[in-house]
Amino acid sequence: MEKENAILCIIQARMGSTRFPGKVLKEVNGMSLLEYEIRRIRQVKNKILIVLATSFGKENDAIENECKKIGIPCFRGSENDVLDRFYQCALTYPEYRAIMRLTADCPLIDPELIDRFIDYFNKGDYDYVGPSIEFGNETFPEGIAEIEIFTKEALNKSSEEAVLASEREHLTLYMRNNPSFIKGVVSLEDNVLAKYRLTIDNPEDFEVVSFVITHSDITDGYEKHIALLKAHPDIAQKNIDIPRNEGLAKSLKKDHVMLKKSAR
Repeated sequence: MEKENAILCIIQARMGSTRFPGKVLKEVNGMSLLEYEIRRIRQVKNKILIVLATSFGKENDAIENECKKIGIPCFRGSENDVLDRFYQCALTYPEYRAIMRLTADCPLIDPELIDRFIDYFNKGDYDYVGPSIEFGNETFPEGIAEIEIFTKEALNKSSEEAVLASEREHLTLYMRNNPSFIKGVVSLEDNVLAKYRLTIDNPEDFEVVSFVITHSDITDGYEKHIALLKAHPDIAQKNIDIPRNEGLAKSLKKDHVMLKKSAR
């Protein structure tokens, strides 16, 4: 793989959400959370191309319109088969040999950590790099290091071989579980900060993230965000008891074999 090439940064987003519909376009101080996140990602020093990948549903027209306003390309694909959505999106940009997956429900994603993940990926012969391999072993606060980088070859192999619904919905689950992939982890020394939530899955999360955005600069890193929550424990408590990886747990409970697109 030509690792000196720029990385294709695909941000996953959709308007539909059982817990908090329309969350990515909620506004704080007159700016959508999606635009706020894009502005943070644009602070990354490594060369990346930012593309948003949403689904075909009409409700996601609003996301496409927001992308036009912000000035980033918008790709549309499958609603539930996120793996295929990323695969098809990556086909549109054949010159990129590595892909970074971010999600639009993390407006406080840390650009310095993104650079750290990219540098780590580029220095090793990895198929996949993320903040953890096993779910439940995360060390960063949720929402600031939801960063995964993988080769296009790993994406292609996953798209071809993954058959479980959970693997099609949760993009990198097959990569994490497959021992044939060479994997790397960027993490903290301990998990004392993992209890904090700076993601947007529920209305309570929005209260916390809104507070942090309102009381910090867009260039601030996660250390300042956590310091702010520590100084205001009443705010941190609003969402601290919400379980991590709730969506994955639900998917695994009702998991089933999903036919690959080529077999349908």
